[in-house]
Amino acid sequence: MTIDRILVAVSFSERSIDAVRKAARLAADRNSNITLLHVVEPVKRRSVRRLPAQQTLLRARATNARKELARYAGEIAAKDRLPVDFRIEIGEKVSSIMRACKDADVLFIGGTNMSGLVAAFHMSTPERLIGKCGIPILVVNGPHQVHYARTLVPVDGTYQSVAAVSAAARLWPEAELTLFHAMDGRQERLMRIHEVPLWAVRDRHSLRMAKGLEYLRALAARAQVSTKNIAFRLGYGDAWRAVLSIQDEVDAQVVVMMKRKATSLADFILGSTVRRLLTRLQCDVLITPDHSRNPRVTARISSERRVLVAP
Repeated sequence: MTIDRILVAVSFSERSIDAVRKAARLAADRNSNITLLHVVEPVKRRSVRRLPAQQTLLRARATNARKELARYAGEIAAKDRLPVDFRIEIGEKVSSIMRACKDADVLFIGGTNMSGLVAAFHMSTPERLIGKCGIPILVVNGPHQVHYARTLVPVDGTYQSVAAVSAAARLWPEAELTLFHAMDGRQERLMRIHEVPLWAVRDRHSLRMAKGLEYLRALAARAQVSTKNIAFRLGYGDAWRAVLSIQDEVDAQVVVMMKRKATSLADFILGSTVRRLLTRLQCDVLITPDHSRNPRVTARISSERRVLVAP
């Protein structure tokens, strides 16, 4: 993963300022360029947009934002001796950030704390971006250390997750890496309900665990990651619940996941795995794009795909 150009979406919230600090640390480690972007959104009602006072307000907000960004850029340049640019855009937030992402290798953005019905029916800016953006997005959820000591990569049972494993290893090579796969336990529950002999249930469980560990080791090998600082963990149950549990157990400071294709209406209402975790994880989350959308990558994966199938 090449990290030469880092983009930070700054909303001046506490989490977005944390994102600025962490982006500056990564840029200093990799000698990368960093750009700070703030988007000033106009009032959505067209009748209000035409008012002269609306334009005056937008210019005033843009001027204030420029002063703040200049201050942050000056601090970063003085402390880390990095080339820092900053931009002010007036327009719709997501589309403006998307345009800026075309000239960046990774996007840093502060997370949004939502829960309950608000989280179910309203998509935050990071959630809206991860379904469209073609570059990795680091969603900053907490003021943790700028250097990550422990990373967690949940994988879904296919080798398409290699992109997430590779991104975690290249971004934070010194961190302890945990690969985790949550297996569906419904079949074992059905076997118990139908009074299948306990030895048969245990044999099936042992076989699945062995296959799961084999899959995780093969995934690390395919990502060309050294197994020196890697731990392999398996779990049962709903993926998002299992990830929350293992993240708390290993005290991971960043979780790395790959975003699949755009979710359906049912996923939007009920919550996909990525959406549920974004609203619940207290650590940072790195979302890598789904490279399977690229036809050439799809053809390569199809020719060598190996899916973990339960016996």
